Amino acid sequence: MEQSVYQEHIEQEETHWWFVARRAICSSLLVLVRLPQNPVVLEAGCGSGGNLPILTKIGKVFAFELSDIMLTQAKARNIGVVEHGKLPDEIPFPEQKFDLITMFDVLEHIEDDASALSALVARLNSDGALFITVPAFGWLFSQHDRLHHHFRRYSKKELIAKIQAAGLAVEYTTYWNIFLFPVVAAIRIISSKTTSKTSIGTKTPAPWLNNLMIKLVSSEKFIIPKVNIPFGLSIILTARKK
Repeated sequence: MEQSVYQEHIEQEETHWWFVARRAICSSLLVLVRLPQNPVVLEAGCGSGGNLPILTKIGKVFAFELSDIMLTQAKARNIGVVEHGKLPDEIPFPEQKFDLITMFDVLEHIEDDASALSALVARLNSDGALFITVPAFGWLFSQHDRLHHHFRRYSKKELIAKIQAAGLAVEYTTYWNIFLFPVVAAIRIISSKTTSKTSIGTKTPAPWLNNLMIKLVSSEKFIIPKVNIPFGLSIILTARKK
């Protein structure tokens, strides 16, 4: 990602509505994933470590990150074992297998996503699970994606096919961020027509609006476990090693 995006990510990860809502929704689904007692968890591409607190509630946490800037922030949290790493061919902890591997909006940053998935599957224990989130719908690809160095956005059908090709059986998948879909989709479509060096709609809004958006989007955690949402700005998927 651009240097400015790394800094923006670090500054906003604890408060921006999107990060807060994603953690709330993912937390509500992670507790439903079948795992052994005392599971060992890996976060692939942990960024500045904002998800490590929710993962440490599940089990023993390992994580890796490519960016030195983000890695420093993640290590400073003193949660789990965090090392430098890169997908698909520089995954640390070579002697360790994992019961759960998570990727929170990471796969779209990797040009060879198929190889990345295969490399992660090889590090899963027998019956291990993968929990992944990605941005949805290629037609929403915009300046926001270019600024964040995304190679693609996914349809649910495309993501399922890639997960299955890597040797995993899909257990659960849904779109999420449905309430803001019309507004954000319109903004992204407008942004896709520009050549600006900035991304529309990435700054944290005013506190009152940010809190409202947190409540609105986070409320999907009550819907998602019961209803398969047919569209949204992102996709959540859980799969298991065959």
